[in-house]
Amino acid sequence: MILKKAAKQTQSKQVALPQRLDNLANGRDEMNLCELPFALLSERQGNRKYLQFEVEDYDREEKQTVSRKLTVKGDPEFGLPTAKDEEIYLGLMKYTSDYNGFADAKVILQRSALFDLMGWPKSDWAYARLTLGMQRLVGVRLSYQNLWRDNQEKQFRDQGAFGILDSFRFLDARKGKGSFTEQESTFRWSSVLFQSFDSGYLKRIDFGLARDLSATARRLYRYLDKHFHPPHHREVTLDLARLAYQHIGVSPGIELDKARKRYIAPAAEELEAVGYLKPLAHDARFTKVRRGTWTATFGYGGAKVAASHGMQNPQQLQLLQALSKRGISTMLAIQTINGYPAEPVVRALKAMDEQRQRGVQIRFADKWLVKALQEGYQPSPEFNSSSLRPDRQIFRRK
Repeated sequence: MILKKAAKQTQSKQVALPQRLDNLANGRDEMNLCELPFALLSERQGNRKYLQFEVEDYDREEKQTVSRKLTVKGDPEFGLPTAKDEEIYLGLMKYTSDYNGFADAKVILQRSALFDLMGWPKSDWAYARLTLGMQRLVGVRLSYQNLWRDNQEKQFRDQGAFGILDSFRFLDARKGKGSFTEQESTFRWSSVLFQSFDSGYLKRIDFGLARDLSATARRLYRYLDKHFHPPHHREVTLDLARLAYQHIGVSPGIELDKARKRYIAPAAEELEAVGYLKPLAHDARFTKVRRGTWTATFGYGGAKVAASHGMQNPQQLQLLQALSKRGISTMLAIQTINGYPAEPVVRALKAMDEQRQRGVQIRFADKWLVKALQEGYQPSPEFNSSSLRPDRQIFRRK
């Protein structure tokens, strides 16, 4: 294992880290953490102090049905991880894979590069939100009962009270509002999780796709991608209640019919739209077995996002990458490229860059782009040619 890692690390160093990070399709996920969620499905915590998930599986070795349980306890001060913290986890996984190939639990981090990777703005909000997320990933405690898969021993076992990260260290020298000079930042994966990395219990994911999905669709993608095994196993049928409440993390207080309509069906449609799932009619995807019992069927589409929407020429692919780097979701990027000439899209992106350069936060990049295209936002003539006065209007209508 050590020799393999050394060879992988030597090979990866032949390509600069920024170039490796640009390959958004080459992400990673730990296979225990994509089976059951460690975070809330939204940003709202309410009064919840812990999460609990329990499934029953047939154990072939014991030849009987066994119960498996995960308990997630949040940090007393910072609370449970949320959907945004799950984004941070996936970003750190991608960054670690490209930085050292999981050869060391300690990673030297450039936060601005991580923000570029995740499509976050380099703003006060992003630096503060990343710090909060790291606190939650250090402080969370995961306890597995007969559920943690030990890849070395090839068996499920108990694994009590460990965090996702062991520690992190951020250093800043603030020059002014919204201005940072980055010094060396580091983070370290927890020993339990890193042991799983070291045993090879990792899977490839399309990070660019996962990043641009909604929280529910991202959970569904991560779970299904573990259980599809093309070319032979390209379809799975699952108990809908178990999928929704245990594997996706829908609140158990939501009725199953509402969970199907509000969460699972829209998430499946989102994955259909980008070519990951085969399109299925609603009555074909969801089957009522008896009163209160439904199944959900998913077929692997397997199409690459850009190719599946006819994007083959270099200009389209370059524009898709430019939109993604600015935090635009894959689906909206594809719709934009197919629905608008390249020129107004480029103007809108330049206007976005100008606004961010002036320190204006754009919290919802998708909504901002739609409005920019509808109203004809353009960068000012002064952009990239002189410094901007705070009172100068950026946008000019057509």
